[in-house]
Amino acid sequence: MIRLEQYEWCDFWWQEAPRQDNKRVLLVGDSITRAYRPYVNELLQGDIFADQLASSRALDNPAYIAELDYMLLQQNMNYQGIHFNNGLHGWHLSADEYEFHLEKVIQHILNHFDSSKLILALSTPVTKPNFPTELDAELNNKVIERNKAMEHLAHKYKVKMNDLYTPMLGKNEYRVDDGYHYNDTGEKAQAEIVAKIIRSI
Repeated sequence: MIRLEQYEWCDFWWQEAPRQDNKRVLLVGDSITRAYRPYVNELLQGDIFADQLASSRALDNPAYIAELDYMLLQQNMNYQGIHFNNGLHGWHLSADEYEFHLEKVIQHILNHFDSSKLILALSTPVTKPNFPTELDAELNNKVIERNKAMEHLAHKYKVKMNDLYTPMLGKNEYRVDDGYHYNDTGEKAQAEIVAKIIRSI
C-alpha cells in the first residue's frame, strides 16, 4: 500500500507557454524547486524558459512517474534539460528503498526522454524548526544518505550533478523557521546555482 503524506499536492508550471519554439528546461522537484523557479527564469532572461513540476509525491508512488510523463509529453514542449531534485519527501523510505526507486525514475527519464540532458541535484539541508543554526540530526542524516545515492547514480549513468546542499549548509541567514524552506535571499542564491548549470548544457 502506498504511503501518503497528510497533504499531497502537485504544481505544474509552463513559462510563456505559447512560445514553444524557445529553448526550455524542466525543473523537477518540490516546494524548494517551486520557490527558486521564478528567480531562475529572471536570471535566464528569456534565453531559456524554465518550466516546473513540483510535487510532494514519494518516489515509490506510481503517480510520480505518471505526473512526470504528463509534463514531459506535452505537445511541442521539448526540453533541452531536466534538472531533477527529490529528497525531502517520502521519509518512510529507507536509504536502500530510496535509491532503488530513484534509479527507476532516472532510468525512465533516460529511456524515454533521452534528447534532454539530465542533471541530478543534491537536496538542501534540514534544520530544527525555529533553530535555523542547528541541523535536524535524524532528517538531515537521511538527506545526506539520499544525496550519496544521487551522487552514486549520477556517476553510474554519467549525468551532471548539481550540489545545492553544500552552498546552503550553515547559511542560517538564508532560512525561515520551519526547517526546510528559505527566504528570498536563499531562494535567489539557489536560483543562481541552478541557472548557471542550465546555461552550461
